[in-house]
Amino acid sequence: MPYILAFDLGTTALKCALHDLNGNVIAKASEEYQLITPSPDSVEMEVETYWQAFKSAVAKVIKASGIHPSDIKALGVSAQGETLILVDRNGSPLRPAIVWLDNRAQKEADDLGEVFTHRRALEITGQVRLVPTWPASKILWLKRNEPEIFEKTGKFMLIEDYFIQRLTGESVCEGSLVTSTCYWNFRSRKWWKEMLQELGISETQLP
Repeated sequence: MPYILAFDLGTTALKCALHDLNGNVIAKASEEYQLITPSPDSVEMEVETYWQAFKSAVAKVIKASGIHPSDIKALGVSAQGETLILVDRNGSPLRPAIVWLDNRAQKEADDLGEVFTHRRALEITGQVRLVPTWPASKILWLKRNEPEIFEKTGKFMLIEDYFIQRLTGESVCEGSLVTSTCYWNFRSRKWWKEMLQELGISETQLP
């Protein structure tokens, strides 16, 4: 019998569940993790912590269900939206993930608001304001404060993008999630070139 494995990359825990094709839950498991807060406005997580939590939860689900892994025919992913991961050209993380609720980039968000205006950002990205939680603000902060890491970055990825690449080898994303990066034009369904230029990154550095 075929099954679907679904997992949610949450802020403080990873949840995993196995479903049959009628949507019934066959087995489920979760793994909690502790956020890293190096300063009042900074929230991070070691990238490998997410991966190890995923492996552990999947192993528990397979053991509890008694199914063979080859019977899993599809994988569903839900993820915290704006958590940012930087990887080198080999796909290895360069630093801890900057979690979505991190607010260290307030100045950068204000600066981007002055350059583009919040109204224009709304029209292009669908986001009401340029705020520090959006990856655009985080990337500008990294450029200013961690230039050595910034220069080594091969890809700027959201956590869902990272997991898809690690599971499949493909660097891809999807529009409903990347709208909150503030460098995706939801109308044209293309990267917002002017924003990329302001951040100092290229389309080749994105999924």
